Order: sequence, then structure tokens, then C-alpha cells
Amino acid sequence: MMRMALALGGVVASGAAAAQDIAPLPDFATCFAQSIAHFEMEFARAGMADTLEDFALVTRDRVHFCGTLAIVACDRGEAPQSCQRGLAARQLGLRDRVLVSLPAPDGIDPPQILPGLYPTLWDVAHGTSAGDDCAGADDPVAAWCVTHEARLKLTEAVALWQVARLIGAAGPAAELGWVDEAMPFAPVPRPQQEDAP
Repeated sequence: MMRMALALGGVVASGAAAAQDIAPLPDFATCFAQSIAHFEMEFARAGMADTLEDFALVTRDRVHFCGTLAIVACDRGEAPQSCQRGLAARQLGLRDRVLVSLPAPDGIDPPQILPGLYPTLWDVAHGTSAGDDCAGADDPVAAWCVTHEARLKLTEAVALWQVARLIGAAGPAAELGWVDEAMPFAPVPRPQQEDAP
């Protein structure tokens, strides 16, 4: 019995030590700026959309992933539900800033390729839910649900901006004012060339 208690104590102690060794997660603002930088790098290579394939750059995945990391960071903290609700409020505020920076569909010349894409995404990003998807849930599920919904709304706004960027209807996020800087990625260093003989 004593041996089992000692073994269990060792597992708990090693688990606590492992928890202390967990690498810190990037904060949401940093991760979000990096996700925008990824898109800007791809946009710089591809330019404005002139084929259907160019719209493959539009993705909600990176921003969604940043939201996931931020939720995990909240879970690791001392007040997870309060942290998640604060995160949800920041994400909804950011979503509003993205949306007000973009032109309404009737204010742009529709592109020849997928002319209905921007108006459709505009309606989605400005739409409201048919009801409260989080109603009736108790913490911690309710806090997670509210944060998850905010994350989805932000991803819709960013996807709308990406399309606007591809059709020439919007500028870079930093110029629009909803990121301080789309953090550039350091170029991969080239191997040192040997001196010629």
C-alpha cells in the first residue's frame, strides 16, 4: 500500500514538473498579426485574383487556430472562464474594427471572377445568429461557447477582408488600422557562400 502511494506521489510530482515545463503560448494579438502576415506574404506573391484558383488564399484556419491557442492559454490560467469571456470581448471588438474598415458591396466594382463572392461574405460577416447557441449552458461550457462564437465571427470578418484584398477593394490590415503591424517573418538565412579561389 505504501509502495502504491509513493508511486502515485511520484506520478503527481512528475506531472506537476511537466506542467511547469510547458512552453508559453503566443498571446492572441501576436498570433493574429502573424496570421495576417501569412496572408500578406501569399498575396504579395500571387497579386490580385485573376483566376478562380487565386481565391484559394482565402482561409479562416489561421485566425481560428490563434483563437484556439488563446482559449488554451486561458485554460492554463487561474480564472479560465473570466479569461475566455475577456478574450471573446476582444475578438468581437476586433471583428467590428475589421468590418467597419471594409467597403459595402454596392461601393465597389464587382470583379469579373466570382462577382457574388464579396456580397455573400459581406452578408455572412454582418449576419446575426438565429438564436443564442450558448443559452442554457453552465460554466465552463458557457464561457467556452461564447468565446468560440466570437472566434468564428472574427474569422468571417477576416475572410471578407481577404476577398476584398484579392479584388482590390481593401488595403493592408495595418493601413486599415486593426493591427498595429502585420508582423513580418524573418527571411530564411541563405547558406554562406564560400569565397571564390
